[in-house]
Amino acid sequence: MIKERNNIIPMTYDKMFKSVLTSKEARGYLISLISNITGIKKELLKSNLVFKNNEQKIIGISEKRKITDMVVEIKDNVINLEMNKEYYDGLIDRNNEYISKIRESMVLEGEKYSDIPKIIQINFDNYNKYKLDKRMVIKFEMMDEKGIKEGVNVESYHVILPNAKEKYYNEDEKEELARELVIMMTEKDEELEKLIADNMELRKVGEKIVEISRDEELRGWYDEEEHQRRVRNSLVASAIKKGWNEGKEAGMQEGQEEGRKAGKKEGRKEAEKLIAENLLKAGVSIDIIKKATGIDIKEFKNKLD
Repeated sequence: MIKERNNIIPMTYDKMFKSVLTSKEARGYLISLISNITGIKKELLKSNLVFKNNEQKIIGISEKRKITDMVVEIKDNVINLEMNKEYYDGLIDRNNEYISKIRESMVLEGEKYSDIPKIIQINFDNYNKYKLDKRMVIKFEMMDEKGIKEGVNVESYHVILPNAKEKYYNEDEKEELARELVIMMTEKDEELEKLIADNMELRKVGEKIVEISRDEELRGWYDEEEHQRRVRNSLVASAIKKGWNEGKEAGMQEGQEEGRKAGKKEGRKEAEKLIAENLLKAGVSIDIIKKATGIDIKEFKNKLD
């Protein structure tokens, strides 16, 4: 039983994600996760799963070292598991680059292209980029419009954690994968206790999460990261508010000169431009600026450049 009642560090944080999934206590949980997401048989995983070094080799002198979250190998499959806590521009490109790096590393190690095992990328997304899609797991492969697959032996999965939570708590049938994914997001001891109560493998995972959460060094890191996240969010909100107010004031002044009716239309356009310009200077992402202004920010940015 989990006796203490405290907040715990969720597995949506990289260090907790890696610490739990690489522990011997969570081996059964990891096997079940991979099997439920990819369809690889649990028996094959149990007898063949090994961890690989997650630091990919540098190809060129100017290339930065790339650290993936966690790489495991199962016979003819190499699987990279990535926890994506928050979405940002370039995230998907970054994750896809990990796939390329793994393939390149294998070629450098002497593997022929024809002998390279299947590379599987599993992205655990703590957001839903595909807003209207309610699936927990979305699989991507290289194929044409008729479904003919490309020869490259690569699969990419996006596991949508918010959809798993919605499914688990709002549907009568409690799917195994949904519960396994909800555990990753859990931040309260009492909620975790309910999720692991009737399953010995999940209980091992839950107790490991609590054990790691009590570690003073990791707790200090977590508190600092949470503080930095809140500061970043406050700065973004402040930049949006400042840009909106400055743009609105300048736009209204121009609008008054053009006349009341025309001024409203022109003032709104001018406000949007000034808001966009201020937000770009503040380093706010293109997606956030587009939501705040509604304008084609890429086209606007090209004009500024």
